[in-house]
Amino acid sequence: MVVETGRRSSLPYGVSRVLVLGAGRSGLAAARALVGRGYAVTLSDSGPVELSADLDVGSDAGASMVTRLGPQGEELLVDVDLVIKSPGIPGDVPIVWTARRRGIPVWSEIELGYRMLRNRISAVTGTNGKTTTTSLVGHMFAMAGLPVQVVGNIGTAMTNLVDAIEPEAEVVVEVSSFQLEDIHQFRPVVAILLNLTQDHLDRHGTMEHYAEIKARVFENQQTGDVAVLSADDPLVASVGRKLARRDTAPEIIWFSTAGLHDTVSRLEGERLVLMGEPSLRLTELNLKGLHNVENCLAAASAVLSQGIDKAAVEEALRTFPGVEHRLQWAGTVRGVQYVNDSKATNVEAALKALSAYPRDVHLILGGRDKASDYAPLAQACLGTCRSVYLIGEAAPLIRSAFETLAEQVDREGLPELRDSGDLERAVHEAAAAALEGDTVLLAPACASFDQYRNFEERGHHFVRLVAELSQAAER
Repeated sequence: MVVETGRRSSLPYGVSRVLVLGAGRSGLAAARALVGRGYAVTLSDSGPVELSADLDVGSDAGASMVTRLGPQGEELLVDVDLVIKSPGIPGDVPIVWTARRRGIPVWSEIELGYRMLRNRISAVTGTNGKTTTTSLVGHMFAMAGLPVQVVGNIGTAMTNLVDAIEPEAEVVVEVSSFQLEDIHQFRPVVAILLNLTQDHLDRHGTMEHYAEIKARVFENQQTGDVAVLSADDPLVASVGRKLARRDTAPEIIWFSTAGLHDTVSRLEGERLVLMGEPSLRLTELNLKGLHNVENCLAAASAVLSQGIDKAAVEEALRTFPGVEHRLQWAGTVRGVQYVNDSKATNVEAALKALSAYPRDVHLILGGRDKASDYAPLAQACLGTCRSVYLIGEAAPLIRSAFETLAEQVDREGLPELRDSGDLERAVHEAAAAALEGDTVLLAPACASFDQYRNFEERGHHFVRLVAELSQAAER
């Protein structure tokens, strides 16, 4: 049994051989960081992945990395002192279960990154808005002239920073529930929990379990740390109340777009109140939509709590351009605007995207189901969407939700429903149906893994398809 000693003590005493499960973005970064620090690494992936030849490396210090593709049997655990598990791998797969039974620690890549870095860390989690808020926090530090790196679930693995970042830089990390499943000492100086709505229940089972995992972002915080939470979300508020009862609770900062006056940061009419002080009007924000006001309140609260200049924070709110794949304008063709919200991988995110475009929408839905209830989305399309295009594995489930609604309402109010199958056909069918002034919106409400490697690839494909439409219109 390996015994962990000390606070933020890098790797546990006695670790020399590490098994990294999953050769995706985070697994590759973790493996390289470990080899760079002198550990012997086995990088294993059960799927059909392409790995470059330079991954089988060694060093004079005795470090090495070997790759093993294919079935992950118990033989991979021989002489292993630590397992680093990529977020896409469930905790109940046999090799992970066996490792735990044998007393071998299992860590997420963000736990490894935390142990190997010495920087201050701010963490952002929640069901929706994580990427926007994480990026916005980073933008605020940059506007204040401070060194910062934005990493995590946003696209760059935390361990990519090992031996590549100045010690005074702030690390802002977006963390998912999959990453939080396997933390141990991970302790952000500031942690944000934005919201909790139905997502990933195919993996977590219940909302209660999902909420418990998300709340782990605060698990190791102590007096002197800061926790930023939404007062408007009942589940988040419950997490905050439990957190406040801890003997060593962090400082809790509540934010609210409902104008709750006992919150430190809130929306009052058309003006933001940040940490108790009046700030910008809504018209001054570069981000639009009430959900983005939540993101602005959370990010500003987190940064101001660390003593960053208010003027820099406000300038960041005025200038932040938004993030790719989140209500990203993809182009206007023949008077029809095309919007890429490929990052809307659950129903709640799709609802928020739809709320930004209250009429004449041609909505593209579908992908891989995450045990979601599509009834609220079908209801929201009434009076908003002119047509809906279904793609991917979840198409029959989404169609069923619309058909159930059709039995309860006047069919004349329902959008036209089409089984497009894939994104290319959906875009072309929407383009043929849309009129000048309409909006074609990709907000799938589903994961992308049935037809794409990730939501980014899906979003990039959408943007390319719109560019092709634009080129064809100019001929």
